[in-house]
Amino acid sequence: MDKKENFNIIDFGSSKIRFTVFDKDLNNRYIDTVEIKLTDNFSNQLTNVQKLIKQAEKKNSLHIENIILLFDTADVFTIDVSLNKTFSNKLDLKKIYSLTILELKQIINANYQNQDIVHIIQNKCVVDEKEYNQIPKNKFKAKNLKVEFKIICYPKKIISNLNKSFNEIGIKIEKIFCTSFIKSQSYFNKIGKNKISFLEIGFKRSTFIIYEKKKLKLIQSIPIGGSHITNDISKIFKITPEEAERIKISFSKSDIEFSYKNESNINYVLTEDILKKNVSIDLLKKVILYRIQEIVDLIFKKSTNLTNNINAKDSELLLIGDGSILFNNNSFYLNDKFMFKSINFYKETNLEICNSCLVYHLNNYEIPEILEKKQGIFEKFFNLFSK
Repeated sequence: MDKKENFNIIDFGSSKIRFTVFDKDLNNRYIDTVEIKLTDNFSNQLTNVQKLIKQAEKKNSLHIENIILLFDTADVFTIDVSLNKTFSNKLDLKKIYSLTILELKQIINANYQNQDIVHIIQNKCVVDEKEYNQIPKNKFKAKNLKVEFKIICYPKKIISNLNKSFNEIGIKIEKIFCTSFIKSQSYFNKIGKNKISFLEIGFKRSTFIIYEKKKLKLIQSIPIGGSHITNDISKIFKITPEEAERIKISFSKSDIEFSYKNESNINYVLTEDILKKNVSIDLLKKVILYRIQEIVDLIFKKSTNLTNNINAKDSELLLIGDGSILFNNNSFYLNDKFMFKSINFYKETNLEICNSCLVYHLNNYEIPEILEKKQGIFEKFFNLFSK
């Protein structure tokens, strides 16, 4: 099968790498995952990617050269931009939108020189005083276009390093998507509620996302995640990070209460690692509880510093990400200053995550790509017709 007829998706996480191949009919041809060791560096992660790709090529008689990459970073940066374009005569809407995107990119490049655009999201679109959810795909002419954008950016150095590193192993990155945004949008559409918040606790970062009235309102990350819980356990109980990680994971299979009360709760099975190390169960619970509370406090505080319009009383909070598995069966009594309507754990699957990327890739409105050498021509055209 020609490589162009496949969609090769890699979710390049800090604790797990997922690789999926979908064929031209959108059927899943191959899926595999590999766990990242605590001692693995970036080079080791790329080696794991190579192994996954080689296995897929061998089992499915494929030759894989291009991928779509899902990637998250605590350095995610968002920008809100509103553009209003009015013309003396009606022009083709697709052409107007192309010029609007060109101006948008020029604004970002001029004012945020250290950032690369990952997503351009239309939050509001008005064509000749008529509001749409997104730019209409059917071709027609218009005089006025108003669009409110939310831009998701990653630092240029991160994007450059990813492209360079994957090129060195013979893989070209076609597109890079923000994992937490892609997943949350898919789950939000699936659930179908008007307002939902997501808290993804990853391995090295946590991300808070708010959707309201079917629009992305906020996405904010902090560089603290599940690995910090592991490091806390390791340092306090003087055990290796690998032992601490096993102990932490064991709690995801338990059914206990994490609260600020000094009451002991032993209604769960003690793991062999805990028994061997003579670890205080109550202290272990407090270490986990306090770190999770810190993650929640810090990310909500950072988010409210960006907007004063967060009203979580009527919002459901869904916990996603591998670091949130601790919430699956256990009860956490956190200081919830935002008074969420409910807090629930959303169980993800590897295929669901990769499929979310495929759906977004296929459904996302095509953003015109304009070559650098042609920008002068488009600028002249834009200045000629715009007011």
